[in-house]
Amino acid sequence: MYMTKVLLLNPPFHGKSYDRVARHDGVTISGSNWFPIHLAYATGLLENHNHAVRFLDAVASHLSPEEVVCETERFSPDIIIVNYSIRSDEEDLAMASELKCFGSPVVLVGPSCSIDPSKLLSKSNVDALVRGEYDFPTLDLAEGKSWKDIDGLSWKRDHGVIHNPDGHFVTSEQLNDFPFVTDVYRRHLNIRDYFQAPHLHPFIDLFTGRGCWYGQCTFCLWQNTIYKGAKYRVRKIENVVSELQFVRDELPFVKEVFVQDDTLPAWRARELSSAIMEANIDIVWSCYSRADIDSGTLRIMKEAGCRAIHVGFESFDLQILKNVKKGISPWQAERFAKEANKVGLQIHADFMLGLPGEDENTIKSTIKWAKGLPVDSYQFIVPKVYPSTPLYDWLMKNDCLKDGKVNYPHLSNEDLCRWSRIGTRQCVLSRRFITRYAKSILTSPDDFVRAVRVGFNILPHILG
Repeated sequence: MYMTKVLLLNPPFHGKSYDRVARHDGVTISGSNWFPIHLAYATGLLENHNHAVRFLDAVASHLSPEEVVCETERFSPDIIIVNYSIRSDEEDLAMASELKCFGSPVVLVGPSCSIDPSKLLSKSNVDALVRGEYDFPTLDLAEGKSWKDIDGLSWKRDHGVIHNPDGHFVTSEQLNDFPFVTDVYRRHLNIRDYFQAPHLHPFIDLFTGRGCWYGQCTFCLWQNTIYKGAKYRVRKIENVVSELQFVRDELPFVKEVFVQDDTLPAWRARELSSAIMEANIDIVWSCYSRADIDSGTLRIMKEAGCRAIHVGFESFDLQILKNVKKGISPWQAERFAKEANKVGLQIHADFMLGLPGEDENTIKSTIKWAKGLPVDSYQFIVPKVYPSTPLYDWLMKNDCLKDGKVNYPHLSNEDLCRWSRIGTRQCVLSRRFITRYAKSILTSPDDFVRAVRVGFNILPHILG
């Protein structure tokens, strides 16, 4: 018998393609969207404890606010959990306010809830929010635990806001007990609705561990909010292998598994690769990583079915990298790219234009450097600055923020956005890149279809 009915919602966002659940959430130009992975893990935990769950991703399903209200009325939940982001503040709070009409508690979750919980609760009519990881606080709510006893919960009482003590992070042992998130996706979502430019379609994602083993980059949202103070916690490798076997056997249409660990360190990559080969799992996978993995690890990753690595190169300027505590030099990153290319791994390369120390000369140097790297796709972005991050604090202290955006005396936000378009345009339209990409799409139908889809979305942006 079910104990409580819980609605978990990634709210609508209309007019543009919006990725609320990304590490740098916002409007996307490639039409990309990630699975709402944290909501999905919370869904699985609730179901494991016999609660009835309705899990809606209104963004991927293109649901309007009116349709969400209808779905909510049909389900009649006892508790409503709404994924919130500071960058979609108006839309999220408006949706949450509409859902208050059903009389059930409305609780906000997500990384942005840890930024300024008092302000967020004071300006909204929601009942509570969860700071940090919200899997077990959500379960506590469903099981009727007194709100004053739920760690990590901030809630309203007598026209004031109560902040309970911080919650505990999910442990490695607890991660092993979660149901497979890929099964949660299968039962609640349409997997084909999710698309990422660098990945084969349809893809699916999962955690082999939570948190970042490095965890020092000053611009990182997750590490400074939902994971603040947490170490890298990992599942048993046998548990991960079992989930990969589940994907292979039960979701044969999935073409790629993406490992969502913030950065997969070399030791974990070797452990995962060895386990995949020992279990004889024929599966294509990819991951996030830092540009410091050694060539031996890259080779074993390739042998185990790894297709691509998503890497933050950020800048060619060493001082800029030191300013944001990246911990990797441009020369390390270049060597990594060459070694990954040599073993046959594709690289999706991220660059940030506008970090502390940036000027037009460093931007030009980064773009020139990027054009010469043997990578397979590019992303140039202007830093999305979040309160609670060291980058935000530095920019505020040095009066380099305007309307929440990076603005230097010598480089406005408009300048930086223009340079990001120039960087993308110069790289993807370079002879070297076109030749490299042409070879790929002529030999792979998947790459060809993805190229057409991405090109249709980004070309108007970079040519504008």
